[in-house]
Amino acid sequence: MSQSNHYDQLIAKLDRFTRKYYVSQVIRGLLYTIGLVLALFLTVSLLESQFFFETGTRKMMFYGFLSLSIAAFAGWVLLPLGRYFHLGDVISHDKAAAMIGSHFTSVKDKLLNVLQLRRQASASGDTSLVLASIDQKASEISPVPFPAASDLTKNRKYLKYALPPLLLLIVILCAAPSLITDGTNRLIRNSDKFERPAPFSFVLDKPDELEVIQYGDFSLTVKVEGDVLPAEAYIEVDGYRYRLQKDNANTFSYRFSNVQEDTEFKLSTAEVESDDFTLAVLPK
Repeated sequence: MSQSNHYDQLIAKLDRFTRKYYVSQVIRGLLYTIGLVLALFLTVSLLESQFFFETGTRKMMFYGFLSLSIAAFAGWVLLPLGRYFHLGDVISHDKAAAMIGSHFTSVKDKLLNVLQLRRQASASGDTSLVLASIDQKASEISPVPFPAASDLTKNRKYLKYALPPLLLLIVILCAAPSLITDGTNRLIRNSDKFERPAPFSFVLDKPDELEVIQYGDFSLTVKVEGDVLPAEAYIEVDGYRYRLQKDNANTFSYRFSNVQEDTEFKLSTAEVESDDFTLAVLPK
């Protein structure tokens, strides 16, 4: 085999190591990016689901999440991917040789020496002795599998950054998906205004029968439905506010007396106010 072929083989193996090194960088970057993006997504979604931020805060959270996600993907994935295709600055042969030497210590000095001799041969007039030395050293280290110095399986240790937020997201989506979906929907629609849903609602007993004969009495029964039940509730009639009679934990009542004309009313507590209702009067 010619002297140049020995050296060319050596350079080809260094280049294969470099490409594998950048593949490893891409894999690691993907795991970093997945972990960061999922952690950010969980954080902003859960915060919004609990606190109902104003539109300005939601815009900042949404575009901040997008910016950090894009920056992470560009820096940790696209950059080493571009280097794999020799776009931008790629590690030099000397740097690759040093990295290989840290894995195969027996060839470190020889590999660096071959590269140095080659540079000397290029600058020297009489290169026969230098090329002979290059050929000898290159042939000695040619059996060493340089690409093996970059072990892709070592990236498994970086799964610890991607798996916990992924598993947490799956658990939340299975157990309480609204914690994610509601907050995410409001973050995407960050220009819209949203009101915090009431912890309970008023439900009238027989709402289609709000009728009373003129000058008669009418008994109103109100049920409260929700996760949190109020200790007391009120009815507002003709600008006056009256406490409802509490019959049990989720049922209240009120008695209209001597109703002479159609009467509007609404129900309320400290946190919740109902729509307006009308008690219709039937002519006697």
